[in-house]
Amino acid sequence: MTAAAPGITRAPATMLPLSYLMAAAIAFLLACAGAASLAGPLTAHYYQPRVVALAHTVTLGWISLSIMGASYQLIPVVLERTMWSERLGRWQLGMLLTGIAGMVTHFFIGRWPGLLMAAAMVALGAGMHLVNVAMTLRGLGRFSFTARLMTMGFAGFGLTALFGLLLGADRIWKFLPTAFFPTLHAHFHLALLGWVAPMIMGVSARAYPMFLLAPEPDGWPAPAQLWGLALGVPAVVGGLTAWPALVLPGAFAVSAAVVGHLTWVARMARDRKRPRLDWGLRFVLTGGAFLFAGAALGLGLALDLFSGPRVAMAYTALALGGWASLTIVGMMLKIVPFLVWYRVYSSRAGRAPVPTLAQLGWPAAEGLAYGLLTCGMAGLAAALAAGSAPLILAAGAVLAAGSLCFCTTLARMLWHLAACGQRPVPTMGAHTA
Repeated sequence: MTAAAPGITRAPATMLPLSYLMAAAIAFLLACAGAASLAGPLTAHYYQPRVVALAHTVTLGWISLSIMGASYQLIPVVLERTMWSERLGRWQLGMLLTGIAGMVTHFFIGRWPGLLMAAAMVALGAGMHLVNVAMTLRGLGRFSFTARLMTMGFAGFGLTALFGLLLGADRIWKFLPTAFFPTLHAHFHLALLGWVAPMIMGVSARAYPMFLLAPEPDGWPAPAQLWGLALGVPAVVGGLTAWPALVLPGAFAVSAAVVGHLTWVARMARDRKRPRLDWGLRFVLTGGAFLFAGAALGLGLALDLFSGPRVAMAYTALALGGWASLTIVGMMLKIVPFLVWYRVYSSRAGRAPVPTLAQLGWPAAEGLAYGLLTCGMAGLAAALAAGSAPLILAAGAVLAAGSLCFCTTLARMLWHLAACGQRPVPTMGAHTA
């Protein structure tokens, strides 16, 4: 196993994060196409084999692989810590891809024993990632806001994987003491609020200022986000599984974290020195608007102002499709060009003409993807709330077209790897990256 001392900061092999991000992009394309093909089932209850398969394609195949892949690039840059083992990261990817494919397939056909085996592989892959991160962060002298939220997120990831494994086993042996649907809702919110939310909020505090050329945020939003999630997530999960009185206080605490995060994003957008927003930045800022709508709807569900499976699916679409997905798309449009440029052109910079990062992009396709994905996500949430199969089909078709534009943009960036060859490049410090 190739391991590195934690005190030395070195950017990882670029193909490691790229492998995760490209696998995630394929899952995103499949999920968007699946939304259109499942227009009929999506008008009914969310707990159906094919709908649950679609949900895990999004949560595991798209969002989780994206976050894990990005962490292999961002931890050395943002936290200035060399990843402990890149080889473990490669083994982990194979384990995760096999397990996720098995889970989605067995959810689709409704076979629980095979699903449990696949879930065990995903849990093992998640454990490998957590070991890699823990060994990377050991000895970290100062835990910044970003480091604290990322640590919280990785802990939430491990608990979510374990919770999912227990749910799969419970479908065979029935040993969990709580009712099934409240437990399922707790599993979903642990993934959304305990894994996805702290990772995005933590990374954005360091990445957005770099992208926007804005001052790093400070002030009251930091403790609002940190304590809002630290107190709100256990309260929501505990309230859904055992003590219902905790759900509402937990929802308010999470809402405080959302307000703090959106306040920071608005400040950075206002104080930025970058005069023109590229499409990646437009994606991440638009994701914030979906977060506001999703949090408002989620709070309404906690207050019993809304109820029913249709509203729950609309809430899921706003949170996972609107906020998390659009934010990840925007981050990928910033990260992937850098990884490709670093792999292909960094050794030639200053000695031969090389393209700029902006020239690796495809603004026309990125703009088209932005229009299609943002309209498609908003349309899908509205169509799910209305329970209209034709509207869901239309929104899914728009999403599929938008995801195809996005993946085509990424493929055009990756073409530089094939066209120019994957030359070994000199090591560059994380602070330089």
